[in-house]
Amino acid sequence: MQVILTKDVDTLGSNGDIIEVSDGYYRNYLGPRNMAVIATKGSLADLQRRIDRIRAKAEKKHQEDLAKAEKVNALQLITLEANAGDTGKLYGTITTKELTKVLQEKTGYEIERRNVNVDHPINKVGEYTVYVKFSAKVSAQVKLAVKAIKAKHEEFVLEDAFAGEEN
Repeated sequence: MQVILTKDVDTLGSNGDIIEVSDGYYRNYLGPRNMAVIATKGSLADLQRRIDRIRAKAEKKHQEDLAKAEKVNALQLITLEANAGDTGKLYGTITTKELTKVLQEKTGYEIERRNVNVDHPINKVGEYTVYVKFSAKVSAQVKLAVKAIKAKHEEFVLEDAFAGEEN
């Protein structure tokens, strides 16, 4: 019996595949779980319409992703300032949440935090490469320069420590 899978089945195939299965396997397993429908003339036509819609939607998303990637690649360099000590070590780590916020401000596009990636933690002053993955086929990268700003509270702490030692 030929059936059209309506869901991904590990042992058989993926959604939309037309496969040959035994009558009992369809009747007892695939059919009751809505994992497949019998391949009739009507269901094959419906499958083709569904595939066409999926392809059109995927192409539109691909074009949007390409536009986003082009905009991110055009940035080339993003500069962030963060509090750092004398050795260049930051007082905190620059997170993907902060990077996402900066990228959204610069590009104007909605970028999800889970799509932003760096090779290693950004916890020192220097240059880093930030990777943004929009889909399996489309990604972009931008350079990030982290510069230090001296924390204001350090100066006050040093002054207070020496203030009591006047002799």
